[in-house]
Amino acid sequence: MKKLFTILLLLFSITQNYSQDKNSQARQFIENAEITQINKNWNVRAEFKSGLDEIVSFFPIEVIDLKSNRKIKSLQVDMTLKYHGNNNFKSSWIDLNEVDEFILFIEQYVIPNLKDKTEKNQSTTYIFNSKEIMFRFNIEKTSRRISIYLKDNGITDYEHYFWTETQVGKIPELLTMLKQIK
Repeated sequence: MKKLFTILLLLFSITQNYSQDKNSQARQFIENAEITQINKNWNVRAEFKSGLDEIVSFFPIEVIDLKSNRKIKSLQVDMTLKYHGNNNFKSSWIDLNEVDEFILFIEQYVIPNLKDKTEKNQSTTYIFNSKEIMFRFNIEKTSRRISIYLKDNGITDYEHYFWTETQVGKIPELLTMLKQIK
């Protein structure tokens, strides 16, 4: 009986560690703290809006565990979508070490290709994956599109996502904001 309990405890521990690895440190911090304070800096923000009044906002936060006074900084991504007449709101986080990669992605792959075109029946897609978001930049003929998907425990939600073609020109603003929080 003791062996069985030990095995179950070990399996539970492995499962917990594996599933937490799929979430950002910020999400884990928020979910594990009993009492939390989240400070949002709305002065440093990048925002994309769709023609349907859907919106995605990127902004820095500081999360404080009020019992231990431990703090963590992160980038929060808020998404409000409209589906079947309902507003769906969701938040995800990008850890600061992932922000470095996001900056690199935008600088090396997106900005240099903002004016690119493709031939007929061809397209090019650049994808950035963090633990909690997927950011896609797609070029097809003369049109460009960004799509932002949020993830739940590492699983991309392909049914509820944000996309826009008219806001692609705001990507340099996103890059500026990301550099400010580093």
